[in-house]
Amino acid sequence: MRIQPLKKVALGLLFVSVLGCKSTSSSSTSNGGAQDQKIAGEIPPEASIPCFPGAYYRKVVSSYDTWTGITGVVVLGHPSTDPNRLDSQRNNLPLDNFSIYMGGNAGGHYEVDAGMTWTFSVDKATGKTSAQRIAWRPFWRTKVWNNPPNVEHYTWHPGDTIQMSVVMVAPQKLRMVIADAGKHPKKRFEVDFDAEGFTPDAKRQFKRVNAIDQVRNEGKPAQATTAKVTGSEWLYTTLHRGDLQVPMPPARLTDMRCPDAQYIVVTPTANIQQGGERIDIVGKQ
Repeated sequence: MRIQPLKKVALGLLFVSVLGCKSTSSSSTSNGGAQDQKIAGEIPPEASIPCFPGAYYRKVVSSYDTWTGITGVVVLGHPSTDPNRLDSQRNNLPLDNFSIYMGGNAGGHYEVDAGMTWTFSVDKATGKTSAQRIAWRPFWRTKVWNNPPNVEHYTWHPGDTIQMSVVMVAPQKLRMVIADAGKHPKKRFEVDFDAEGFTPDAKRQFKRVNAIDQVRNEGKPAQATTAKVTGSEWLYTTLHRGDLQVPMPPARLTDMRCPDAQYIVVTPTANIQQGGERIDIVGKQ
Protein backbone atom coordinates (compact mmCIF):
# COMPACT_ATOMS: atom_id res chain seq x y z
CA MET A 1 0.00 0.00 0.00
CA ARG A 2 1.09 3.55 -0.55
CA ILE A 3 -0.33 6.95 0.27
CA GLN A 4 0.60 9.53 -2.31
CA PRO A 5 -0.42 12.85 -3.82
CA LEU A 6 -2.49 12.85 -7.01
CA LYS A 7 -0.40 12.48 -10.13
CA LYS A 8 -0.83 15.42 -12.46
CA VAL A 9 -2.51 13.49 -15.26
CA ALA A 10 -6.12 13.31 -16.34
CA LEU A 11 -7.60 10.10 -14.96
CA GLY A 12 -9.40 9.41 -18.22
CA LEU A 13 -6.13 9.51 -20.17
CA LEU A 14 -4.54 7.26 -17.58
CA PHE A 15 -7.33 4.69 -18.03
CA VAL A 16 -6.85 4.68 -21.79
CA SER A 17 -3.08 4.22 -21.60
CA VAL A 18 -3.13 1.43 -19.03
CA LEU A 19 -6.33 -0.43 -19.81
CA GLY A 20 -6.69 0.19 -23.52
CA CYS A 21 -10.30 1.44 -23.19
CA LYS A 22 -12.03 3.55 -25.81
CA SER A 23 -14.67 6.21 -25.35
CA THR A 24 -17.79 7.31 -27.19
CA SER A 25 -18.29 11.02 -27.86
CA SER A 26 -21.37 12.74 -26.43
CA SER A 27 -22.58 16.04 -25.02
CA SER A 28 -21.32 17.26 -21.65
CA THR A 29 -23.54 17.83 -18.62
CA SER A 30 -23.12 20.06 -15.59
CA ASN A 31 -21.73 17.48 -13.14
CA GLY A 32 -18.03 17.99 -13.64
CA GLY A 33 -17.65 16.67 -17.19
CA ALA A 34 -19.85 13.56 -17.10
CA GLN A 35 -21.56 12.76 -20.38
CA ASP A 36 -25.05 11.38 -20.86
CA GLN A 37 -25.48 9.05 -23.79
CA LYS A 38 -26.17 5.43 -24.54
CA ILE A 39 -22.96 3.51 -25.08
CA ALA A 40 -22.73 1.05 -27.95
CA GLY A 41 -22.84 -2.48 -26.55
CA GLU A 42 -23.56 -1.34 -22.99
CA ILE A 43 -24.87 -4.19 -20.81
CA PRO A 44 -27.98 -3.19 -18.84
CA PRO A 45 -28.13 -3.67 -15.05
CA GLU A 46 -29.99 -6.55 -13.40
CA ALA A 47 -33.63 -5.87 -12.55
CA SER A 48 -32.99 -7.07 -8.98
CA ILE A 49 -30.26 -8.65 -6.86
CA PRO A 50 -30.83 -10.59 -3.60
CA CYS A 51 -29.85 -8.81 -0.38
CA PHE A 52 -26.88 -10.14 1.58
CA PRO A 53 -28.07 -10.26 5.22
CA GLY A 54 -26.46 -8.67 8.25
CA ALA A 55 -26.99 -4.92 7.91
CA TYR A 56 -29.35 -2.13 6.86
CA TYR A 57 -28.22 -0.55 3.63
CA ARG A 58 -29.02 1.33 0.45
CA LYS A 59 -26.86 -0.03 -2.38
CA VAL A 60 -26.85 0.80 -6.06
CA VAL A 61 -24.78 -1.29 -8.45
CA SER A 62 -23.92 -1.10 -12.11
CA SER A 63 -24.09 -3.94 -14.59
CA TYR A 64 -21.09 -6.23 -15.10
CA ASP A 65 -19.44 -4.54 -18.05
CA THR A 66 -16.17 -2.85 -18.99
CA TRP A 67 -16.62 -0.14 -16.34
CA THR A 68 -13.36 1.19 -14.93
CA GLY A 69 -14.59 3.10 -11.89
CA ILE A 70 -17.14 5.24 -10.11
CA THR A 71 -17.19 8.82 -8.78
CA GLY A 72 -19.71 10.76 -6.73
CA VAL A 73 -20.19 13.82 -4.56
CA VAL A 74 -21.96 13.14 -1.26
CA VAL A 75 -23.04 15.05 1.82
CA LEU A 76 -22.06 12.90 4.82
CA GLY A 77 -24.93 11.81 7.03
CA HIS A 78 -25.65 12.25 10.75
CA PRO A 79 -25.41 8.93 12.65
CA SER A 80 -27.29 8.07 15.85
CA THR A 81 -26.68 4.84 17.79
CA ASP A 82 -28.97 2.64 19.89
CA PRO A 83 -28.02 3.12 23.58
CA ASN A 84 -29.36 -0.35 24.38
CA ARG A 85 -27.19 -2.18 21.83
CA LEU A 86 -23.70 -2.22 23.31
CA ASP A 87 -20.76 -4.57 22.74
CA SER A 88 -19.69 -6.15 26.04
CA GLN A 89 -16.62 -7.56 24.28
CA ARG A 90 -15.35 -4.10 23.27
CA ASN A 91 -15.77 -1.58 26.09
CA ASN A 92 -19.52 -1.27 25.57
CA LEU A 93 -19.12 0.39 22.18
CA PRO A 94 -22.29 0.44 20.05
CA LEU A 95 -23.04 -2.75 18.12
CA ASP A 96 -24.21 -0.62 15.20
CA ASN A 97 -21.87 1.41 13.05
CA PHE A 98 -22.15 3.44 9.85
CA SER A 99 -20.50 3.66 6.44
CA ILE A 100 -20.78 5.50 3.13
CA TYR A 101 -18.61 3.89 0.52
CA MET A 102 -17.94 2.75 -3.02
CA GLY A 103 -16.19 -0.25 -4.49
CA GLY A 104 -16.80 -3.00 -6.94
CA ASN A 105 -16.67 -6.63 -7.96
CA ALA A 106 -14.61 -8.26 -10.67
CA GLY A 107 -15.82 -11.38 -12.42
CA GLY A 108 -18.36 -12.10 -9.68
CA HIS A 109 -15.59 -13.29 -7.34
CA TYR A 110 -13.40 -10.39 -6.17
CA GLU A 111 -15.06 -7.77 -3.96
CA VAL A 112 -13.69 -4.39 -2.89
CA ASP A 113 -15.15 -1.85 -0.41
CA ALA A 114 -13.61 1.62 -0.18
CA GLY A 115 -14.92 4.88 1.21
CA MET A 116 -15.87 6.38 4.58
CA THR A 117 -16.57 4.75 7.94
CA TRP A 118 -17.84 6.26 11.20
CA THR A 119 -14.98 5.83 13.64
CA PHE A 120 -12.66 7.24 16.30
CA SER A 121 -10.95 10.58 15.85
CA VAL A 122 -7.88 12.23 17.32
CA ASP A 123 -8.51 15.53 19.10
CA LYS A 124 -6.02 17.92 17.48
CA ALA A 125 -5.86 20.00 20.69
CA THR A 126 -5.02 17.13 23.07
CA GLY A 127 -3.64 14.51 20.68
CA LYS A 128 -5.84 11.87 22.32
CA THR A 129 -8.10 9.46 20.48
CA SER A 130 -11.81 9.72 21.23
CA ALA A 131 -13.43 7.03 23.37
CA GLN A 132 -16.39 6.85 20.97
CA ARG A 133 -16.80 6.90 17.22
CA ILE A 134 -17.37 10.56 16.36
CA ALA A 135 -16.17 11.24 12.81
CA TRP A 136 -16.03 10.01 9.21
CA ARG A 137 -12.67 8.67 8.03
CA PRO A 138 -11.50 6.75 4.93
CA PHE A 139 -11.07 2.97 4.74
CA TRP A 140 -10.46 0.38 2.06
CA ARG A 141 -10.97 -3.38 2.27
CA THR A 142 -9.93 -6.20 -0.03
CA LYS A 143 -8.71 -9.19 1.97
CA VAL A 144 -7.93 -7.02 5.00
CA TRP A 145 -9.21 -3.74 6.46
CA ASN A 146 -7.07 -0.60 6.00
CA ASN A 147 -7.21 2.98 7.31
CA PRO A 148 -4.96 6.03 6.78
CA PRO A 149 -3.26 7.72 9.73
CA ASN A 150 -5.74 9.09 12.26
CA VAL A 151 -5.15 12.80 11.69
CA GLU A 152 -7.44 15.79 11.15
CA HIS A 153 -6.44 16.11 7.48
CA TYR A 154 -8.09 12.74 6.80
CA THR A 155 -11.14 13.35 9.01
CA TRP A 156 -14.61 14.62 8.06
CA HIS A 157 -17.81 15.29 10.00
CA PRO A 158 -21.60 15.01 9.50
CA GLY A 159 -22.81 17.58 6.99
CA ASP A 160 -19.43 17.84 5.22
CA THR A 161 -19.44 17.37 1.44
CA ILE A 162 -16.82 15.19 -0.23
CA GLN A 163 -16.02 13.82 -3.66
CA MET A 164 -15.30 10.10 -3.59
CA SER A 165 -13.94 7.93 -6.38
CA VAL A 166 -12.70 4.37 -6.86
CA VAL A 167 -11.10 3.76 -10.25
CA MET A 168 -8.82 1.27 -12.01
CA VAL A 169 -5.40 2.73 -12.74
CA ALA A 170 -3.66 -0.48 -13.85
CA PRO A 171 -4.45 -4.18 -14.04
CA GLN A 172 -5.31 -5.36 -10.50
CA LYS A 173 -4.76 -1.88 -9.08
CA LEU A 174 -7.44 0.53 -7.82
CA ARG A 175 -7.14 4.12 -6.67
CA MET A 176 -9.42 5.64 -4.04
CA VAL A 177 -9.58 9.43 -3.71
CA ILE A 178 -11.51 11.26 -0.99
CA ALA A 179 -11.44 15.03 -1.51
CA ASP A 180 -13.26 17.76 0.35
CA ALA A 181 -15.87 19.42 -1.86
CA GLY A 182 -16.92 22.04 0.67
CA LYS A 183 -15.25 24.36 3.15
CA HIS A 184 -11.87 22.60 3.39
CA PRO A 185 -10.54 22.23 -0.18
CA LYS A 186 -7.02 21.26 0.94
CA LYS A 187 -8.27 18.14 2.75
CA ARG A 188 -7.67 15.08 0.61
CA PHE A 189 -6.75 11.42 0.92
CA GLU A 190 -5.57 9.17 -1.89
CA VAL A 191 -4.29 5.61 -2.00
CA ASP A 192 -3.49 3.03 -4.66
CA PHE A 193 -4.04 -0.57 -3.56
CA ASP A 194 -3.94 -4.08 -4.98
CA ALA A 195 -7.29 -5.40 -6.18
CA GLU A 196 -7.14 -9.04 -7.22
CA GLY A 197 -9.25 -9.91 -10.25
CA PHE A 198 -9.66 -6.36 -11.58
CA THR A 199 -8.12 -7.03 -14.97
CA PRO A 200 -9.00 -5.65 -18.43
CA ASP A 201 -10.44 -9.03 -19.42
CA ALA A 202 -12.82 -9.39 -16.43
CA LYS A 203 -16.32 -7.92 -16.44
CA ARG A 204 -16.55 -5.40 -13.61
CA GLN A 205 -19.39 -4.02 -11.49
CA PHE A 206 -19.12 -0.81 -9.43
CA LYS A 207 -21.32 0.31 -6.52
CA ARG A 208 -22.08 2.93 -3.91
CA VAL A 209 -23.50 2.09 -0.48
CA ASN A 210 -24.99 3.88 2.55
CA ALA A 211 -25.23 1.52 5.52
CA ILE A 212 -25.87 0.81 9.16
CA ASP A 213 -23.39 -2.02 9.77
CA GLN A 214 -23.77 -4.45 12.66
CA VAL A 215 -20.87 -5.92 14.61
CA ARG A 216 -20.29 -9.69 14.15
CA ASN A 217 -23.57 -10.00 12.24
CA GLU A 218 -22.45 -10.48 8.63
CA GLY A 219 -24.55 -13.12 6.90
CA LYS A 220 -27.15 -13.16 9.71
CA PRO A 221 -30.57 -11.46 9.86
CA ALA A 222 -30.35 -7.74 10.60
CA GLN A 223 -30.86 -7.13 14.32
CA ALA A 224 -33.56 -4.81 15.65
CA THR A 225 -32.11 -1.40 16.52
CA THR A 226 -33.09 2.23 16.98
CA ALA A 227 -29.85 3.30 15.26
CA LYS A 228 -30.28 5.59 12.29
CA VAL A 229 -28.28 7.73 9.88
CA THR A 230 -29.99 10.70 8.27
CA GLY A 231 -29.26 13.66 6.03
CA SER A 232 -26.96 12.01 3.51
CA GLU A 233 -27.32 13.22 -0.08
CA TRP A 234 -25.60 12.12 -3.28
CA LEU A 235 -25.37 15.23 -5.46
CA TYR A 236 -24.32 13.18 -8.48
CA THR A 237 -22.78 9.83 -9.38
CA THR A 238 -20.90 8.82 -12.52
CA LEU A 239 -19.52 5.58 -13.92
CA HIS A 240 -16.17 5.51 -15.73
CA ARG A 241 -15.62 3.67 -18.98
CA GLY A 242 -12.11 4.43 -20.15
CA ASP A 243 -11.86 8.18 -20.65
CA LEU A 244 -15.65 8.56 -20.67
CA GLN A 245 -17.77 9.33 -17.61
CA VAL A 246 -21.53 8.79 -17.78
CA PRO A 247 -24.21 9.59 -15.18
CA MET A 248 -25.69 6.81 -13.05
CA PRO A 249 -29.47 7.45 -13.23
CA PRO A 250 -32.08 4.83 -12.23
CA ALA A 251 -31.87 3.22 -15.69
CA ARG A 252 -28.16 2.49 -15.22
CA LEU A 253 -28.29 0.80 -11.81
CA THR A 254 -29.81 -1.98 -9.74
CA ASP A 255 -31.61 -0.50 -6.72
CA MET A 256 -31.11 -2.46 -3.46
CA ARG A 257 -32.84 -1.50 -0.17
CA CYS A 258 -31.92 -4.11 2.41
CA PRO A 259 -33.13 -6.00 4.34
CA ASP A 260 -36.42 -4.32 3.40
CA ALA A 261 -37.40 -1.05 1.72
CA GLN A 262 -39.38 0.06 4.80
CA TYR A 263 -36.09 0.90 6.56
CA ILE A 264 -34.56 2.83 3.66
CA VAL A 265 -35.98 6.24 2.75
CA VAL A 266 -34.74 7.34 -0.67
CA THR A 267 -35.86 10.77 -1.88
CA PRO A 268 -35.02 11.60 -5.51
CA THR A 269 -33.70 15.11 -6.06
CA ALA A 270 -33.97 17.38 -9.09
CA ASN A 271 -30.63 15.88 -10.13
CA ILE A 272 -31.90 12.26 -10.13
CA GLN A 273 -30.89 11.69 -13.77
CA GLN A 274 -27.32 12.47 -12.71
CA GLY A 275 -27.50 10.08 -9.75
CA GLY A 276 -28.80 12.59 -7.19
CA GLU A 277 -30.85 11.46 -4.19
CA ARG A 278 -31.21 11.86 -0.41
CA ILE A 279 -30.95 8.78 1.82
CA ASP A 280 -32.09 8.17 5.41
CA ILE A 281 -31.70 4.73 7.01
CA VAL A 282 -33.63 3.77 10.14
CA GLY A 283 -33.23 0.36 11.78
CA LYS A 284 -36.04 -2.02 12.62
CA GLN A 285 -37.58 -0.97 15.95
